[in-house]
Amino acid sequence: MSNRHFDWFKKHETEDEVQHKLQRLYALACERLAIKPDKGFIAAAMAANPDEARRDPVRRVAHHLFAYKLAMPSGAWGLLGLGLLHSVLLEVAREDGKKPAPVRIARTDAHDLNGLAGRLLLPEVDQKDVRRAAAFVEYLLKAKGPRGFLKFGRKMGANGNVDAACEAVAGASTGALELKWQDEIRAGTPERGPTHLVMWVAKAAARHKMLLFWFLVANAVQILYAVYVPLWLQTLFDEGIKPSNVEVIRTYIGYLTWGFLAASFFGVILDYSVAKLGPRILNDLRARMFAKINRMDARELASSDTDAIIADFSNDLTVVEKAVIWAVPGLFSKGLMLIGSVAVAFTLDTQLAIATLVSLMIAFWLPRGFSKRAVRYNYERGAEDAKVAHVVKETLLMQRVIRIFGLHELQSKLFTTQLARLFKASYHQYFSSGLVGRMTSFGVSAAQLLVIGLGALQSVHGDVSSGTIVAFITLLLTIGGAAGFIGAQLPLLIQGVGGLERVQALLGKPDAAPDPERPEDIGGKVHSLTFDEVSFSYDGTAATLDKVSLSIDCPRRVMVVGPSGSGKSTLLRLIENQFSPRSGHVRVNGVDIRMLGEAQLRSLISLVPQETILFQGSVRENIRMGKLSASDAEVEAAAKAADIHPIIMALPDGYDTDVGEAGNKLSGGQRQRIAIARAILHDPQIMLLDEATSALDPGSRVAVEETLRKVTQGRTVVAVTHDLTQCEHADLVYVVKAGRVVESGTHAALLEAEGVYADLWERSVIAGAEGVVPREQLLERLRKRPLLQGLAPGFLENLLARMSVETVGPDTVLIEDGQPANRLIFITQGEAQQSVRLPDGTFMSVEVLEAGDALGENTVLEHAEEFTRVVTRKPCHLLTIDWATLRGLLASHPEVEQKIVSTFAPRYEAMMKHYAWLKLQVPSQ
Repeated sequence: MSNRHFDWFKKHETEDEVQHKLQRLYALACERLAIKPDKGFIAAAMAANPDEARRDPVRRVAHHLFAYKLAMPSGAWGLLGLGLLHSVLLEVAREDGKKPAPVRIARTDAHDLNGLAGRLLLPEVDQKDVRRAAAFVEYLLKAKGPRGFLKFGRKMGANGNVDAACEAVAGASTGALELKWQDEIRAGTPERGPTHLVMWVAKAAARHKMLLFWFLVANAVQILYAVYVPLWLQTLFDEGIKPSNVEVIRTYIGYLTWGFLAASFFGVILDYSVAKLGPRILNDLRARMFAKINRMDARELASSDTDAIIADFSNDLTVVEKAVIWAVPGLFSKGLMLIGSVAVAFTLDTQLAIATLVSLMIAFWLPRGFSKRAVRYNYERGAEDAKVAHVVKETLLMQRVIRIFGLHELQSKLFTTQLARLFKASYHQYFSSGLVGRMTSFGVSAAQLLVIGLGALQSVHGDVSSGTIVAFITLLLTIGGAAGFIGAQLPLLIQGVGGLERVQALLGKPDAAPDPERPEDIGGKVHSLTFDEVSFSYDGTAATLDKVSLSIDCPRRVMVVGPSGSGKSTLLRLIENQFSPRSGHVRVNGVDIRMLGEAQLRSLISLVPQETILFQGSVRENIRMGKLSASDAEVEAAAKAADIHPIIMALPDGYDTDVGEAGNKLSGGQRQRIAIARAILHDPQIMLLDEATSALDPGSRVAVEETLRKVTQGRTVVAVTHDLTQCEHADLVYVVKAGRVVESGTHAALLEAEGVYADLWERSVIAGAEGVVPREQLLERLRKRPLLQGLAPGFLENLLARMSVETVGPDTVLIEDGQPANRLIFITQGEAQQSVRLPDGTFMSVEVLEAGDALGENTVLEHAEEFTRVVTRKPCHLLTIDWATLRGLLASHPEVEQKIVSTFAPRYEAMMKHYAWLKLQVPSQ
């Protein structure tokens, strides 16, 4: 949402005025959706989540409306929820009471609904995507009404499945609905036609003057030969063959022969010039696109759809290339040939020429509707092609999981279903395209028959000579061939227009800020790194960082910790100058990093990311990326410092071993050590570590952490981590929460303060099997959990002894709604999503569970059921105990069992009533 949407909160600061504005927002949303507003809705929305209500009352009202009044699944929130909210806020922001203009977007932006829905479910969303969602919501309400809007949202489900929603509401595929949406936009906005592509090609070709010169010369010869042949044939028949004049026959046969040879020779020149000119134009465009993604603004790049950019380089450039190499040169040549032939026809006979011209106009008019439909079906076919490719890609990437869990049949069914959709789209595409060619050929053939018939009648009456008839037949063959070619190439040209528009949309994205004209010098070694009242927002509204100030005396080892989504990684991105603060300054030695210049800043810093993806090439080449001028000895020295030299030497080709695609021939720990070696070779003064060991197995993690501590001696290290055990080795720890620095100090001092850090420490990694946390510390943490507070120490020790350490991947179901409560679980690392199942089978998000949270607490009761579904969002470490073991343990401690049961039995009854009421209440509203 734009900042202007929230201006009225700044102007009206009293609680009553804020409530009035929220009531207006709620009333307008209900009016759009044709539902009756409730008097107590705003109060209920605020009470349901007080934290969000204080932080963002607008979003709180919208969330409550979607979840409780509309019974929308979580997957619909991004596309429909944010879209509706943006659209309504435009109306709320108007103080004159008038309706705002509909949200306008470019026609080329009305596509990729699946990608749009997925991106809008992320914590950080792009403002342009929100506008696109608002435009789609307005289209959906206009086309399908409020009932269609509600049905569309509920069919999206928890995963945001746009395909299922489109089939249910529109009875068509997502691609077909996108085409209808584009048609709606097209009706109210001017659109670029084939002329735009032709003019672009002409401008691009002008950069290659010599090739363009030979292209034009060759075309001129071809066209002159085509228009002169009928005239030569007329003279040959009327003045040579009919009167038996051998000299005339010899002369014009010579003209025809030399003309044929010249046309053939220059035809080869034409093919040569097109074959070189087309790829030159396309390579120029590819180079501009590649340069764009390298200099694009980092925020814009982060919010862009990577698959869409790749599609610009593949699918879109493919259709542009076909248009540039085949359609545009051919249309230029055939168009001029057609014009020249019609002009010659008027010199031969006016009546026949007029009949030819009228017939051709009708022939080109006939297939217009079919051509438009063919382009529409071609677009839909492209969308279905992309989905087939996605299934194949997913199957390749997930092959290990597919084999382990026996998912071959499921994937085959998915692929077969998608093939059926592809067949339908292909059938429509080819049949409609065939009709375009058929109708054009029919029109041109009909024109030829008409003119031949008219010419025959004139010849019988002696109005025209036989030579004129022969000339006209030749002209008709030329005209027919040219017209047929143009009719066949028009759909290709129109597809090229669409591809060019999408490519130009990429080229139109903003660049990163340029280097200052006179970069400042930091004056030697880095001695300070500071954030001065830095605020930053990804979408221009909710602040990711809010007036953050911190100071680091270099060199020091600094850890940045905090809950998920608190803004930790954003701090690193600002140090990298990937993003610019909305306000405030990030300074090195007192100089704003934006004034240092790209080259100087890059020489100061290096990065070891969370997930290391290597370049295609050898180990040596990947390490040398840190310093391109490094010698082999320097590369090997960096590898030795990163403790990977012996491993490299054991590889088949040593340093020349190919790492494979993205480094997939190496293990995660090996890739990470290569990244460390690359960073060491760069020799930075500031080392940035972004969860550098979180993706590794426990053994590799410990080893890599030791290597990092060794190689970063004497350097400034700024590390983002969820593993608080690393903070014990830090000189300074900053604790970030909700975009603010709330605490700072050493590990010991922060624990003594018993604040946010101490709470994070208690909830942090409990990895007993790895020996990271001593048993006594583990017991102390368990005693502070709400479920276990005040229980006998002996019971806790027995409980811990019987608990198992377990590691699971993302998307693992930990507990299932409606199933018996059979396991008590403590999350010791990672995140999980808790949801409630609605009557329509979709899930509504309830809470995100983090390290230190317990689930399955109902297991302490006999015959209890789970009310919610919990699925991991990230890899998780767990402490678990099953029902039978827990019941046996409670039986041996009756006083503990009595206390727990007396505490949880009333809570269980209350929860059962609450969730039963929720499931009944949501759909009724």
